[in-house]
Amino acid sequence: MSHAADRRRPNPVWLLVVVAMAGLAVAGPVIMVRDQLADRAGVPTVAEGAQPAEGTAGAAGGTVRMAGLAFAPGTLTVAKGSTVVFDNDDTAPHTVTARSGGVDSGVLDPGKQFSVTVTDGFDYFCSIHPSMTAKIAVTG
Repeated sequence: MSHAADRRRPNPVWLLVVVAMAGLAVAGPVIMVRDQLADRAGVPTVAEGAQPAEGTAGAAGGTVRMAGLAFAPGTLTVAKGSTVVFDNDDTAPHTVTARSGGVDSGVLDPGKQFSVTVTDGFDYFCSIHPSMTAKIAVTG
């Protein structure tokens, strides 16, 4: 008798576990891409000639939204002493990190916020996704 006939057959439950894990491994990125595409629906890309959004806020401050791996607006203008709220509406974690130092939110998980009172303008980026950049401009 051959040795191949003596080997035990693998348990079919393990095959189901492997297939389920592979399905989850594929589903996660697919859901993230779907959500990001939904966030960008109707918003032109840079390749299509989009310009950074310009925002203006009074002394009350303003809000910067993180979604679709971008900050919006690209430039927010506020009065000196205003509070700016950074709201992570994306499916990925982000940071708000000033290029000149002084402002660093740490990691903001989806749904989290960070606020800062500004006295000077600054350029900032996401240290997790360095292509995400924007600017706070201060008047007064």
